[in-house]
Amino acid sequence: MLNAHNVLQRAKQGSGFGTANATATALLHNVSSFALSPDLQTRALDQLRGTLAPTHQTTLDHYASSATFEVADESFEDVNYWLDSLFTAATPAGGTGAYTRAYTAPTTAEVEPTFMTLQWGQEDGVWQMNDASVAGLTLSGSNNTGVQVGGSLLGGKVLAGTLASLPDRTVTRMSGCSATVAIDTWAGTMGGTTITDSAFSWELSINSNRQYRSYLGECTPSAWNDQKWNGQLRLSIELNATTQAYLTTMLAATNAILERQVQIKYTSGSLVFQIQFAGHTMSAPELFQDKNGVVTYDLVLDGVYHSTLTNWLKINTTSAISALA
Repeated sequence: MLNAHNVLQRAKQGSGFGTANATATALLHNVSSFALSPDLQTRALDQLRGTLAPTHQTTLDHYASSATFEVADESFEDVNYWLDSLFTAATPAGGTGAYTRAYTAPTTAEVEPTFMTLQWGQEDGVWQMNDASVAGLTLSGSNNTGVQVGGSLLGGKVLAGTLASLPDRTVTRMSGCSATVAIDTWAGTMGGTTITDSAFSWELSINSNRQYRSYLGECTPSAWNDQKWNGQLRLSIELNATTQAYLTTMLAATNAILERQVQIKYTSGSLVFQIQFAGHTMSAPELFQDKNGVVTYDLVLDGVYHSTLTNWLKINTTSAISALA
């Protein structure tokens, strides 16, 4: 068996958590790596049996699973699969080839993510991961790459699975040359001040602090919950007249926490991928870094609720996909 023959397929669990859907409906062909880890919680029973043998009995108390994935070049279409499984699943708006989906970090109500049944492997070696959801997500991009997506998945039982016969889908990758970055003051308008000739790369990490649980009488997870979400946005930027001002604010005679709104937006015709993030700098950056002889530094913002944005994180997408398979 060759690793190159492995594929990852996905099915939406229509009735939510605890109702596996073994018939995959979408081939996630943009995935560049995937690692599935069944978690068997076992014990070797310690018994006084007049012997030096390690044990006479073992027991299996619980089993669940986890996984990690990476997408080296994400598309405007497929990024929605991961966002739907981390945030509340989005209801597409619009039409005629431009369907917009809005994702927001939770503030008062718990999210309602899409739980997935995943099929991983190849003929004669397929494994099914039940109740999969995205617990943490990292998105990043740079001036000369597309958008990379990586994350951690939580899941329930792992068992032998079956691949479906699914076609490739036509998707459009994102490109750093079609991205814009805007940085605004806390009192300003999100997306109002585009910075040019300054940003080299960005990385957004989102942690839902999601956990699965089971009760007496159960061997696999039957419920889930999130704790407080947190997130961090890191921008690698050149030191120039525009970006010097951020350091001046942080490191003035009366030091201040820098408060900023950041919008990162990728476009290709009517296709859009947009991140809106509000945050504070909780620590000063290293002064300085070098990028091919150019002076740079990392502007790091931790998510903080913004009253006008009514959140600290929003992600919007627009694609030609009316419904996720």
